[in-house]
Amino acid sequence: MAAAPWASRVVAGGDEDSDSDEDGWDIGVVRDEPQQLDQMLQADKNEMLKKALFRGDVSLIEELLNSGVSIESSFQFGWTPLMCAASVADFAIVRLLLDRGANACFEIDKYTVLMAACTAHASEENILKTVELLLSRNADPNLT
Repeated sequence: MAAAPWASRVVAGGDEDSDSDEDGWDIGVVRDEPQQLDQMLQADKNEMLKKALFRGDVSLIEELLNSGVSIESSFQFGWTPLMCAASVADFAIVRLLLDRGANACFEIDKYTVLMAACTAHASEENILKTVELLLSRNADPNLT
């Protein structure tokens, strides 16, 4: 695939055909094809989603999901957003993700979303509410 017309070297204040950087500023080179650029932006959005999950930022999570970030994004160790939210027993975010279609029966390496909620570092009340919600949304307690 040929480089896009905008994927060229931009030099300000000098001879654009010159090989010397002394004549002007080199303000950047865009070498990525549009698809690669989209992948980089998606990776940034996934990182933003992960940070928003652990901060409990419901509005940013909604915005990112609305912008096309996958509800089943994969983070470190293969965890999904729901697994991350369950691991801190964040009831509001778990509910939001389930409402958006997250898989309540997700498991990786024989560790389930339900297990993550049960072992969360949170108050007993938050853990109980989160576990009850997961069970009400068909999380399978026998899944391993």
